[in-house]
Amino acid sequence: MGTKKQAIYRTDVLPHRMNAGKERQVWALLHAWRSAAVLQAREQWRLVFQTGYPSKRHNVSRTGYDVLGTSYGQMVRWQVVGQIESYLSNRANDYRELVNGSSLSSEVKHQLHFVNRWQAWFKPEALTMKDGTEIPAEVRKLARVLFRHLLHRHRKPDMSKVGMIVDQRCIAVAPSRKATAYPLWARISTLTKGKPIEVPLASYKHFEQRQGKRALSVQVIERDGELAFGVMTDVADAFTASREAYRPRCEAVALDLGLKTLFATDQGDLLGRNWLERLQEHDRRITKLARHRQKSGLKVRSSRYKSYVASLRGFIRSEVGRILNRLVETHAPAEIVIERLNFQNQALSKRLNRILSRFGKNEVMRKLKDLEQRFGIATIEVNPAYSSQEDSVCGYIDKRNRPRQEAFICRWCGGQRHADVNAARNLLARRSGKTTDSRRPKQAILEALVRQFNERFTRLKGGATDPRLSNPYFRDWKAQVMLTGDC
Repeated sequence: MGTKKQAIYRTDVLPHRMNAGKERQVWALLHAWRSAAVLQAREQWRLVFQTGYPSKRHNVSRTGYDVLGTSYGQMVRWQVVGQIESYLSNRANDYRELVNGSSLSSEVKHQLHFVNRWQAWFKPEALTMKDGTEIPAEVRKLARVLFRHLLHRHRKPDMSKVGMIVDQRCIAVAPSRKATAYPLWARISTLTKGKPIEVPLASYKHFEQRQGKRALSVQVIERDGELAFGVMTDVADAFTASREAYRPRCEAVALDLGLKTLFATDQGDLLGRNWLERLQEHDRRITKLARHRQKSGLKVRSSRYKSYVASLRGFIRSEVGRILNRLVETHAPAEIVIERLNFQNQALSKRLNRILSRFGKNEVMRKLKDLEQRFGIATIEVNPAYSSQEDSVCGYIDKRNRPRQEAFICRWCGGQRHADVNAARNLLARRSGKTTDSRRPKQAILEALVRQFNERFTRLKGGATDPRLSNPYFRDWKAQVMLTGDC
């Protein structure tokens, strides 16, 4: 008996062509949905702190929630629970990395992982592991402290700004029967029982060419102050065929994020060379408008400001997609090795760095996830600590190896190459390296790299001219050498 194939959805956002009356009714529905979502989230978080889990069966009966009716109310509950479960899953992963990177004993780490596995961070009662060992109260308290720390670091989902995910009970999208101006129409129930409205939807070529089965659920979202409808398509069958047809030509390609050039590969490619210049153009335009509105005593966010930010996001989305698609076409890797992303640059304003840190990272990870689903290309995230200062050939690590932004000149072997390409090659080498595990603290990685180099090169290089003698990373080694009189 075969297993059920998991659906893979892609959403195409279609603009509507509603009149003002219909638009007011949809806005009223969205506002009621968000109010209900906020109330539902409060109850679900109460359950999380009591039991460790949200519940799709837990209903809320309050004024402002019942106005939606039974069907819409259940959709809200399932959407809220889904978002909280996703959030908790991400925090559980963060918790695991935090514990693994700590200096706690292996026994305490094992107990903390047990608490994490059963999501028992906040359970007051005693916990017993499978071998009969009861987890001490101080370990359970430490688990609560660690998880609360993660909750403070990462904002909870904001239910006051969610879009609606409406299933076939209250919405249906079908081709036009008579109208020729709009190919699709959505029939959606409103807050007035028995009086649904028909919404005309505009289409475009990319949506019409998407292969797959249209989902019965539709997203109703707010985008830059305007309503839009997201039609979802299950592309699992199409992606299965593309994965079977994909033939990797290399084992792995490593990417180093540079922002001046978006990515450098270990193969020597510099992808997105005008990336920083284009970002600076967007930065000047957004910053100039924001400064002008602030001086005028106006709110920064306006229709023009939103359009500028939307243009920036569109550029990031299209550029990331174009570059990673080109990477696959050129090298066809089985795996992509990437560092923990930090989308910030001193040449950009704080405002733009905030936008990049949120949207840029998410867009890269979204595209990598798409490549994994579409072609089966796995993504491996490695710790980038000191990768920009380490020579990818001899392994010598020194801040002075980078005399200029793009130049890398090793002070040990004299090797010269592009700094970002050198960093990408270090990332590739860390793909299976235990000493540079992504969960290890930065200082531990530095100590491992220094130790490896000293084990490889045991003798002084030219006596007093050995660069290690003036390198603070090798301070302990220098003290040992001076003590034994080998210098």
